[in-house]
Amino acid sequence: MPGLGGVLADESKSPKVSLRAAFNSLTSILFPATCVLCKTIVDDLSLARVCKKCWSRVAPSQGEVCVRCGYAFPSSNLHSTYPLCGSCRRTYFHFDFARSYSAFQDPLREIVHQFKYRAHPSLAKPLACLLFSVYRLHMQEFSSDVVAPVPSHKSRERERGFNQSLLLARNFCRLVDIPFHPRLLVRIRATQIQAGLSRRARRLNLAGAFLLLEKAEVAEKAVLLIDDVFTTGATVNECAKLLKVSGARRVNVLTLARVIQG
Repeated sequence: MPGLGGVLADESKSPKVSLRAAFNSLTSILFPATCVLCKTIVDDLSLARVCKKCWSRVAPSQGEVCVRCGYAFPSSNLHSTYPLCGSCRRTYFHFDFARSYSAFQDPLREIVHQFKYRAHPSLAKPLACLLFSVYRLHMQEFSSDVVAPVPSHKSRERERGFNQSLLLARNFCRLVDIPFHPRLLVRIRATQIQAGLSRRARRLNLAGAFLLLEKAEVAEKAVLLIDDVFTTGATVNECAKLLKVSGARRVNVLTLARVIQG
């Protein structure tokens, strides 16, 4: 799977990007920034507040994964031609296809944490490049008519200052030719924080939390949902359920990281 370096290298062929790279290099000399992970000087501002060395440690998932949700199996010694994880066997997910760039572990976990909770929205662009590398690997499965972010409640956005999924989706759509609908879905109910809740409690917590604003935009269409982390899938599944009930033909899910249990 192409990593961040490969995607940025492709993008750098544009004259406009070359000028921006030169500007970033000059700015980094005049106003040096330190890496939010290792505290060394960041010499390439196109990578935001993370240095090249730390980015190089962000590796894509390898090995066998669930053909539907992308869960990474602990062993590649599988006998099934179309392996499904336990969750996909036991639970009816409403989305059709899901993939993540990597497992939710450091350094990606810390980068996502810095992006989401430490007010570093500039990380959205390089992180979106990771999403794009996954998209390129599964272009047929990810073929979609609409891209939409998983929404945050207004109170959560005020607290953080932005919706991290919206920033990811907006930057991702600058790399693909798919219409972007930033407010296709809205979160109408402030829910309890999902961390620490059981799988069942997560589902109950999210029931009725979302509203589709533009039903005509999803009828008979394939929708690509963008989010930062896939934990149990409860959030994206609730969104997918609403989209399917409203007439969506297919719902795909693309996230940066996937929590691997135990």
